[in-house]
Amino acid sequence: MKNHFLNIICLFIILSLCQCTGRKNTATIDNSIEIFTKKEIRIAIENNSSSYFIYRGAPMGYHYELLHRFAQKHGLTPRFITCKTPQEAMEMLQDGNCDMIAMHMSITGERIKKVRFTTPLREIHQVLVQRKPDNWRAMTAEDVEKRLIRQPLQLAGKSVVIPRNCGFTSRLQNIMQEIGDTIFITEVEQIEEDLFDAVAKGSIDYTICNDPDAALNGRYYPNIDSKTSISFKQNAAWAVGINAAALCDSLNLFLNDFLNSSEATMLYNKYYRYPVACRMVRATQHSQGEGCITLWDETLKQSCQKYGFDWFLVASLMYQESKFDVEARGTKGAFGLMQMIPETMEQYGVDSLSLPEEQIVAGVRYLAFLDKMFAESIPDASERMKFVVAAYNSSPGHILDAQRLAKRAAGNPAKWDEVAPKLLEKNDPAIYRTDEDIKHGYCKCAITINYVNEIFERYEHYNVIFRQ
Repeated sequence: MKNHFLNIICLFIILSLCQCTGRKNTATIDNSIEIFTKKEIRIAIENNSSSYFIYRGAPMGYHYELLHRFAQKHGLTPRFITCKTPQEAMEMLQDGNCDMIAMHMSITGERIKKVRFTTPLREIHQVLVQRKPDNWRAMTAEDVEKRLIRQPLQLAGKSVVIPRNCGFTSRLQNIMQEIGDTIFITEVEQIEEDLFDAVAKGSIDYTICNDPDAALNGRYYPNIDSKTSISFKQNAAWAVGINAAALCDSLNLFLNDFLNSSEATMLYNKYYRYPVACRMVRATQHSQGEGCITLWDETLKQSCQKYGFDWFLVASLMYQESKFDVEARGTKGAFGLMQMIPETMEQYGVDSLSLPEEQIVAGVRYLAFLDKMFAESIPDASERMKFVVAAYNSSPGHILDAQRLAKRAAGNPAKWDEVAPKLLEKNDPAIYRTDEDIKHGYCKCAITINYVNEIFERYEHYNVIFRQ
């Protein structure tokens, strides 16, 4: 009986060892290497007035610009995914829904267990956001100070509203332990900037914010005080998956080089210290301000709806053409928001004296004409818009030439990725002067291809930010 029992134990140990040695250790596989082969990186980022936003039609932001530089260096296409809190971003990262987190993430012992941090971007600390007395302008600085909270002990019995899952809760709970009293904590779905605004307007009395964002927001809320620190300084960094060593190493090489440059200081000051950042946020054409892309959004919406176009895409085209400058002038007499040449403008009943709204309507009508031209040969509406946009830039004849060349080479003339390379052949005199399928001669086709790429890249930013 005893021998039988020992045999069972030995068999169990052998089977366990076999399972352990036979099991593939997936915990150490670095999937981030695929990012550099696929040439695409998915980035979780906050949509706020410092990290990532749209201003006058163009994507901007501190973390956006940093990541744009990194992506360009490695030939990567960045795909931005907006999130509200670090906790939400970490969940996305751990679920495999993004490749990295681009925000000022404080490095904590708990977070180190779940993600891999890059080289720190800077030191940050948490501050209390509170409202100055109503008549603070008529008071002496000493009297104002007496009315403000300057020590954590003074938070006893106070109500503090913070974003849900933001990480500030644990700090407030620690303060409660330290002072031996209660702080009433309310977690809400709003982001830090919304709560900053709520304190300024008197809807709530207190919130918590990281000091870089507090400094920025404080510039356009003069009745707000954010000088009271409630935490020690912490390193703040980007984060990648716990096993994403290749990506982390690449980011660190980039950051170690860039952060020691004067350009890094200029970039930080651009978004967090200079007053121009505040003026941008208050502008109408800011995604965190009035939420407009252009001053003519309603005209765009109505015109595009009539012809079944996505007005975000046409807005991106309009930015590409004129940067929303009503007085913009281009080659061949192109004028205005849509940069139509005089001959085309005449066909659609507008000229250089026409109102911006009239120029937009005419431009959308011309896009509808081009869309109809390609409708039969390219049934897929989304794919067709790439051809329509290209034709708007270079004229439809050049695009039709490239379609014929693609078809002759056994390519798909209804797929832009297969037609675009053939468009480049129209740069070569040996081809465009002798090839019977090229009926419209020479074209600066590299410009057209970049034109399409830039419009659709900006269109993606509009979708990410404005469709929230």
